[in-house]
Amino acid sequence: MEKVLVIGCPGAGKSTFARKLRDRTSLPLYYLDMIWHRADGTNISREAFV
Repeated sequence: MEKVLVIGCPGAGKSTFARKLRDRTSLPLYYLDMIWHRADGTNISREAFV
């Protein structure tokens, strides 16, 4: 599976770029906030994340 990591400063357009990349390549799009952070504001363990 091909993976692309998009990083940058807040407000730089990462999400916009990632959506356009997904639309052009059909690669899946995952937001770190949806994976790493729990609803109660805590983070999952590194072991569970990996």
